[in-house]
Amino acid sequence: MPQASTLALVLSSAPLNEQDKLVTLLSRENGLLRAVAPGAAKLKNRFGSLFELFTEGEFQYYWREDRELVTLSKGEIKKSFFPLVSAADNVFYFYLLAEIVLKSIPANQADTRIYKLLLAILQEREKRLAMDWLLLYFLVWLLRSEGLLFNPRRCSNCSGRGFDRAWLRSDYRGLLCPACRSSERLMLDHEELDYIAWTATHSPADCEAWAGRFVPAGLIRVLTGKIEYHGEFSLQARRYLPEFR
Repeated sequence: MPQASTLALVLSSAPLNEQDKLVTLLSRENGLLRAVAPGAAKLKNRFGSLFELFTEGEFQYYWREDRELVTLSKGEIKKSFFPLVSAADNVFYFYLLAEIVLKSIPANQADTRIYKLLLAILQEREKRLAMDWLLLYFLVWLLRSEGLLFNPRRCSNCSGRGFDRAWLRSDYRGLLCPACRSSERLMLDHEELDYIAWTATHSPADCEAWAGRFVPAGLIRVLTGKIEYHGEFSLQARRYLPEFR
């Protein structure tokens, strides 16, 4: 049987039967990886706390060509974010981040950007950057990396530029300037448009330096709605966040 190892972040784990767990990892090089962890559901097992949400670990696994799931043989914690992720102010934000990745990213997609993005979000939250701004940054870059982000500087109908506010099409596939808008209701003001453009050349560490003053909740709802629309799913974790109440 082929064998391999990978650096990965834990996105979910759940009992598969009385002895084993089903684990989903976001690997650094190969995207989502669904795996069986033999014996991990036992009280005493060789994996210990390896499968806590967003733990970064080095995982060794093997697979059979006729099976979809790989089998984990061993793992080693490289970085545990458990105290951060489980904190009351953070936990539902990180559940939402994990749910978005699980539902949005194809399995075995060779792309390191989302892995690096999540790791950067975790590291910057450790430095006490505001969680709502980090979530917003993540949403913008997830859409950008998947080719779904609209151009914040261009009307999708007339190709006009220079507007200070725009309306999102009902199918979420572009913005409309004031002259082209009809019955659209989701409006983005100039600061929200500027922020989207700003993220293209700034890292999550720069969020604290963003000079804008808008409240991020509105744009978080817009971008989350766009992700749900294109993915044809509903995100359950968002119901627990103040931005959606």
